[in-house]
Amino acid sequence: MKKTLSFLLALLMIFTIVSCAKDPVAPATTPPPPADSAAPGGSVPTDAPPAADGSIGYVTDDVDHGARRTYNIVYMNYAPSNLTQQIEDALNQLGAVYNFTTENLTANADSDAYVNNLNTALIKEPDGVLIDAPQEFAPRIAELVREYDIPSVALFNKMVDVEGHCLIPGVLMDQYYNGQRQLEYLDSSYKEFWGDIDRSEIVFLALDFSSGMDVTLRAQGALEKFQELYPGNTTYNADSAALNMSPESGYDITNSIISAHPEVKYWFIVSVVEDLALGASRAIDALGKTDRVIMTASGAAILPGEWDNGYDGCWIANYAVSPFLYSGTAMFGLLALIDGRAARETLWPEYFLNGDEAARFMLKADMMTHANYKQYLGDIVRSFGVEFKG
Repeated sequence: MKKTLSFLLALLMIFTIVSCAKDPVAPATTPPPPADSAAPGGSVPTDAPPAADGSIGYVTDDVDHGARRTYNIVYMNYAPSNLTQQIEDALNQLGAVYNFTTENLTANADSDAYVNNLNTALIKEPDGVLIDAPQEFAPRIAELVREYDIPSVALFNKMVDVEGHCLIPGVLMDQYYNGQRQLEYLDSSYKEFWGDIDRSEIVFLALDFSSGMDVTLRAQGALEKFQELYPGNTTYNADSAALNMSPESGYDITNSIISAHPEVKYWFIVSVVEDLALGASRAIDALGKTDRVIMTASGAAILPGEWDNGYDGCWIANYAVSPFLYSGTAMFGLLALIDGRAARETLWPEYFLNGDEAARFMLKADMMTHANYKQYLGDIVRSFGVEFKG
């Protein structure tokens, strides 16, 4: 039924519209080209991404969202976490301003349940769906949303086929650059904590999740940058793939490696996610190594709360693509799809790669520190027209 209605509406619209085939810094006029691994130079924005000329699916779109009916959006995540809760909170705040409601569904880390729950949600014909799922589900998910003709945008993980072609518009990050940037920050900061030490005594530890096809690139980027800057120094990889990406796993893998190497004088730690870093910070405190470790992670959902509660340990900064930046960017793309102002093949054309059927919007960020985190996060929220309550 929905396919027929959409077709009739599309015929009518042909006659009325034309389709369109650290510290905050000012955004560039045009978004940078997409890249899954290349590390771009120069400054990166810490607010709503700017639109390229003629592109649609941004906060700057000239649209009266209050003039239409209220859209019903489904946010389907794979497993509940602090991050997914903050995505839900961001969507609720955005919905109050831009006239949509959100139904939040989770599969509780059950692969079969994810596909089944998504299918059940799509049968009810929501206006749009935000997909938060492991990359290996991509072909089946793409098949489902096309079968039901429901506009969709993916978060965090790219939805690609076996040949690597993007099937669903996605809001992603350059994972390899993420890891490189974290290591660069540790390299530029260690003298502040340890003084002018012998650099050969610094050891690198990655808190990894190798079964995550995207997040493990963060560990790879950090490792290779460390090997470039500290040739010959010792490196370790603590992989939580056999466990999960939880604080408990972070505690266990960190405690195991650091306690086994009392001879190490100084540690750089890069965590691929905040959950592992939270557990690692507790393990380091318990081992009495806080003054011998400096650590960074990826995210902006947990560390700000730690700082709000007075934390002042070895976890000193994050590469911070905030939940609000993910949510806002994805929602303005999804609203354009629902409105019919863009199609899967025309949304964010500046972020297409050769062979892709949909865009992979590559978000960029920078390091969030204790000194700048409130301003950093506040600027992102305000750039989407929402009051910052942090």
